[in-house]
Amino acid sequence: MNTRLSFLLTFAFVLLFFVAPSTVCAHKLNTSYTNLIVEEAALKVRVRMDDFDLLKIGIDQNGDSLLFYEEMAAGLDDVFAFVEEQMRLRANGQPLALVRDRGDITPDNQGNMFANLYFSAAVEAPVGELEVWIGWPEHFGDAHKNLAKIMLPGQPLVQAVFSAAAPQQTFAGEQSLWDQLYEFTVLGVEHIFLGYDHVMFLLALIVVGGRLLSLVKVVTAFTIAHSITLCLAALEVVRLPSQWIEAGIALSIVYVAVENFWLKRPDYRWMLTFAFGLVHGFGFANVLRELGLPTRGLVASLFAFNAGVEIGQVAIVALFFPLIAWLSRQPYQRPVVVVVSAVIGLFGLGWFVERVFELEYMPL
Repeated sequence: MNTRLSFLLTFAFVLLFFVAPSTVCAHKLNTSYTNLIVEEAALKVRVRMDDFDLLKIGIDQNGDSLLFYEEMAAGLDDVFAFVEEQMRLRANGQPLALVRDRGDITPDNQGNMFANLYFSAAVEAPVGELEVWIGWPEHFGDAHKNLAKIMLPGQPLVQAVFSAAAPQQTFAGEQSLWDQLYEFTVLGVEHIFLGYDHVMFLLALIVVGGRLLSLVKVVTAFTIAHSITLCLAALEVVRLPSQWIEAGIALSIVYVAVENFWLKRPDYRWMLTFAFGLVHGFGFANVLRELGLPTRGLVASLFAFNAGVEIGQVAIVALFFPLIAWLSRQPYQRPVVVVVSAVIGLFGLGWFVERVFELEYMPL
């Protein structure tokens, strides 16, 4: 297949992605949420977890690995007990005793069911420092993030991310802009290394080898494209359903992997990469939307997250390029490329089917 036809097929795919009706279901978030608001004499807490995470707490009564409203409602006491065990709060150095207020089950606009747990704790005003320890990300997996919003009296809203690697943080006033930018940069790097679909797409692009200049063009085109849609989507200029995006990313992996079977010259592949980079940018924006974009330093935070993504991409290319360059000089390079591309293509196809039919069978 020649370069022009390949580009036309890619353009048709991206056009279809933007205009086709949605037929796929929601993708699990692997994210929980916590709000902590310090009032005059009380701390108000809300914890929000989806059904996918609640399965790991052990409230699945019939053992079918699915949770419906009735099971979630019946298991709320167990969820309350789990959160009480896995959350510790200290105000001005003194431990706080959480008191259960109420709990309910609500869906979001993408079909995910959430348990909402409300607590309160008495505090002695004024609260100058709040120490928070959240332990459940370790139970939910290394990729799990708890996204927290903290409001202290007389201070702007502070946003933080808790994970298995960072379960404890202390808040004493407004987070500095530099700390915020560093946090978003780290999140960008983590998203690439934990976003196995993005890694597979990148590997499918570079496994065919080629001149270093060609690979630089590929990465640069991907960077420019996903930066455009990342900013447009994060700033709410353009917004697409996450169902389209997840399926589109999976199909982009399949297409690039299959194209490797016939690709002879990768010199013009940057055009393909640019087109699919637009789709992946919306995926990056969904991550930021889950985080809750800050009102202060918004544009700078977007650039910081994007910089983190690029750091991760460059690290992956730098790691694999010596091996790919060595492989390109071997007589068996072509069979290796075909086998690797076939494996990547199968992963992409598996993710696509999983996301279309809301299944949970892929190992990654």
